[in-house]
Amino acid sequence: MTDPGDVPGDLRYVAALLPPRREEAGTGFLGTQHSDVIPVKESDNDKVGWRKLGMFVRGGLFVPTVLFLALSLAVAPAAERIASGQRVSLTITRVIPGHHDVTIEWLRPETTVDVSDMRYRVAAKFRTASWDDAKTTIVRGDRTSAALTGLLNNADYAVRVVAETLGTSKLMGTSEERLVTPGAIPGVVIDYLHKDDRAYGEKGQYIGSPSIARLDDGRLVASHDVFGRGGTKDYSRIFRSDDQGRSWYHVADVHEAFWGKLFVHNGELCLLACSRQYGDIVLHRSADGGEMWARPVVLASGRYHKAPVPVVRHRGRLWTCVELQTGGWPAGFQAVVLSAPADADVSKPENWTVSKPLPCDPAWLPKGWDLPRGKHGFLEGNAVVNPQGNLLNILRYHVSPHFRKAVVLTIAPDGKSLSFNRLIDFYGGMTKFTIRRNPETGMYWSLVNRVTRPEKPGMRNVLTLVSSPNLDDWTAVRDILRDDRETAPEYVGFQYIDWLFDGDDIILVSRTAYNGAHNFHDANHLTFHRVKNFADAPRWVGP
Repeated sequence: MTDPGDVPGDLRYVAALLPPRREEAGTGFLGTQHSDVIPVKESDNDKVGWRKLGMFVRGGLFVPTVLFLALSLAVAPAAERIASGQRVSLTITRVIPGHHDVTIEWLRPETTVDVSDMRYRVAAKFRTASWDDAKTTIVRGDRTSAALTGLLNNADYAVRVVAETLGTSKLMGTSEERLVTPGAIPGVVIDYLHKDDRAYGEKGQYIGSPSIARLDDGRLVASHDVFGRGGTKDYSRIFRSDDQGRSWYHVADVHEAFWGKLFVHNGELCLLACSRQYGDIVLHRSADGGEMWARPVVLASGRYHKAPVPVVRHRGRLWTCVELQTGGWPAGFQAVVLSAPADADVSKPENWTVSKPLPCDPAWLPKGWDLPRGKHGFLEGNAVVNPQGNLLNILRYHVSPHFRKAVVLTIAPDGKSLSFNRLIDFYGGMTKFTIRRNPETGMYWSLVNRVTRPEKPGMRNVLTLVSSPNLDDWTAVRDILRDDRETAPEYVGFQYIDWLFDGDDIILVSRTAYNGAHNFHDANHLTFHRVKNFADAPRWVGP
């Protein structure tokens, strides 16, 4: 294990996980974080138009959100609106904190003014200070991103972008103010949302449900939803990487999508989600890598819960696991499996089979585990094929103050029912995990929140790679991310990991609560990480 040098606190990490610097393939802490954010190329903007503002669907039509602003302005030419004192829309798409810096990306405003005749003022100020005291950089009109450096780590800033004409400095538009706290963050930051930032209004202010998929052309796609008290919990953001995760850009926003999982099927990018928190199970589909999305199809109606867990292909069918909510957490959730023929049209609800729900039974508790009634339950099941070729549902098992157990259910071959199989010893069984089988070796792997402080069974500040030859005997291989500060269990989370095999590597996305998060659960980052040579690297597991 390598010490991180100048990183605040006593964060521990695996150097192989960190992104290389753009200038050289190094493994120093975080590399040059802001240099890993590539400005949108001119050709990209020309090609995809309003791509980075996102789309939502109403009545089966693709409607760019910027269109409503254009209509509200009576479609007057942008130059005329500027001349008359009206302003054009200027939308920030990403605010990415780094070590003493922040990178801001935005959409070019809808205007007839040539980019050579405009410029942007990109500014950051201490949150409570005046804009007159802001740190400002000026960039050309053909740019849609800028980095502000020399900022104080762990300090709250407000940032904004102002568009103006050259020469006359006539104001064209001002973005909304966004909040950010610079600081060293492990991995590549895909998206960030300050705990007090209300950029998404009623949608929420925390980042949840990280998901990752690889398109057929090799590009990566990631997603997350937005949640918070009082939020509508029905909204997800989509990002793409053209360089294997070194940099990311925003491509779309998808409504009626919560707790979603990205996967590719028959050349289409799919997002299997709930229409809202405890809503219908819906399927969103995109034929262009995530930029535009078809109207969602309801596969199962009811009060469902799900998570970014695998969609598995087995014996000619697609399989995935969800839960039916019938009461409060943790006892009020029942296991359900969804399946469909892999060669069928998955956009047709009639092609899907929904199993009979199975509740969590107190009789499954180990002897001596006397828990109050209604204080144990399961959630976020994984469809996993065992070495004998049978399909299982393996779920996190909420049995606090106990931990390190998971529930194994057997899925009937016809997908219509589940039955209790056994409990297994499993690191991190108290929190969400994803299990995948290496198709080359047959070994099972997972990334889990290993409990290192028994008095904190729900802790998520340690992320550990584990493996098993048979789903029963699990070995802790090495700690991937770890923060051992005394307050870390309350304020740090490397959690809800979704991941893929990538040759000799594992690539993963994390719902990361770090550097100013509201708490360990209410995350402020979506981060990407690469674990190099995961099967051959030396074993290292801390106490």
